[in-house]
Amino acid sequence: MSAVPHPRPPLGLPPGSIRGIMAIQIALVFWILLLTPTPADSEKAIPIPLNLYFMIALVMIFFVSHGKSIARRGESSLASPLWLPTGTFRLIILAGTAAVFAFLILKHPDHLDRLTPSPEQIAIGWRYYLSALVIGFVLGLLVRIMPFRHGWLYQSFQAWSAIIAMSLLFLDMIFRVFINEALPRPIEALPWGTALTGVVSFYYGSRS
Repeated sequence: MSAVPHPRPPLGLPPGSIRGIMAIQIALVFWILLLTPTPADSEKAIPIPLNLYFMIALVMIFFVSHGKSIARRGESSLASPLWLPTGTFRLIILAGTAAVFAFLILKHPDHLDRLTPSPEQIAIGWRYYLSALVIGFVLGLLVRIMPFRHGWLYQSFQAWSAIIAMSLLFLDMIFRVFINEALPRPIEALPWGTALTGVVSFYYGSRS
C-alpha cells in the first residue's frame, strides 16, 4: 500500500517559513509605530491599530505550534524555517521586542501610552476584529483537515493565500507607517483591518 503523500509546504519553503515571516511583519509594524515620534498635537499621533493586538495572538500561536506543526512525527530532519538555525524567528521577535521596550522605557516612556487603545477604537472595532480572527482561524483549521488538502489545486490555493497574506501585511505597514502619518488625522481603517485579520488568521489556522 502506498503512503499517503503529505501536503508540500507553500512556495516550496521549509515548513514554518511563511508563518515566521508574517510573525516578523506583525511585530515590525508594532515596533515601528511605538518608535515613531509623537507629534505635539495628540490627535495626529499614530495609534497602535486595534487589530494588531488580535494578530499578536497569531504570533503567540506560532510560538506554541513551532516545532509541532513544522516537524511531523518521524521527520525531525526537516529543514528549519528559511533554512535558518532553529529558533531564529522566536529569537528575533523576543530580542526585537525587548530592545524596543528597553529603548522606550529609557528614552521615550511617553510613547508607551500608545499601548492603551482609545475608547473609540475599542467601541468601534473589537467585535469585527475578534470575529475576523476567530472565523478566519476556524475556517483555516477546517480546511486543513479536509481530504482535498493533498490535491494540487488546494496546495496552489494555499500558496496564493500565503502570497496574499504577506502582501497585505506589507501594504498594511506602508499604510500605517507612511500614509496614515501624512493624513490630517490618523484613521483606524476598520474594513481594511478586518479583512487583513481574517486573511492572516485563515492562513495561520490552515498551517497550525
